This record gives sequence, C-alpha cells and structure tokens, in this order.
Amino acid sequence: MTYKHLSFEDRCYIEVSLKNEATHGEIAASLNRSQSSISREITRNKGLRGYRHNQAQRVTGERHQIKLKAIKLTDEIKLIIDELIIQDWSPEQVCGRLKRENHIELHHETLYQYILAEKASGGDLYKHLRHQKRRTENATDLRITAARTG
Repeated sequence: MTYKHLSFEDRCYIEVSLKNEATHGEIAASLNRSQSSISREITRNKGLRGYRHNQAQRVTGERHQIKLKAIKLTDEIKLIIDELIIQDWSPEQVCGRLKRENHIELHHETLYQYILAEKASGGDLYKHLRHQKRRTENATDLRITAARTG
C-alpha cells in the first residue's frame, strides 16, 4: 500500500461509517487503507462532539500550513548556508554545523534541493559542490580505465 493523503470524501465516509458503528478495520478495508491510518485520523481530528469530516478537513489543512518544513529555510539560515557552501563545505558538513550551533536541524538533501533551486534561478552555489559529475559518468570512466589496464 502506498501512502496517500485522505481526501474530503474519505473523511465523509469515515464520519458516516462511525455513525453506523463500523470498526476502524472495516473502514480501513473499505477505503483500502491501513487500520492504523484510520485510527490515527480519527484520534487526531476528533472534537468534543466526535469525528466530523468538515472539522477534520479544516484541522488537517491548518496543521499542514504551520508545518516546520515550510519555514525552515529562513533568510538568516540561507545566508549561513551560502557562506559555508562558498567556503567549499559539503551539505552534510553544513547540516552538522547548523545542528551543533543550535540554529536548526536539516537533512543534507534539503540543502541539495536548495542549491539546485538556486542554480535554476541563475545562481552559482552548485559550483562549490565537490561532486559535479554525474555518478554514471564516473562509473563509466572507471569501467573504461579498468578495461584498458586490465
């Protein structure tokens, strides 16, 4: 089963099923979801009057808007990242420094995505990355060299 967000219609179905006293397992089977996903949805979005689809949709939307992922790369953090990348630090090293200095905890892939977005908008931070060749090119070069020497 692949992960997919619950839709408004899914939430309507959950509310009606709960009113008809269906179990979480029965609801999950009907929606082709895991029982834990349905249970988590009901627990997270249940109000004082039980689970209501409109309320669940609204609360989920609000939760999504305030997620930290959307606000992690502030202008201040970007300046620090730019400065360290220009000094030829790797994204992994930059993430370690940011964490150690209690600025923020990021995954290095977030920095690679930031650098590639900056490249697409005309920036040159990508030139400071250590590995600019594609891995397949490097692997091909090694095979050719090995074949010549072997």
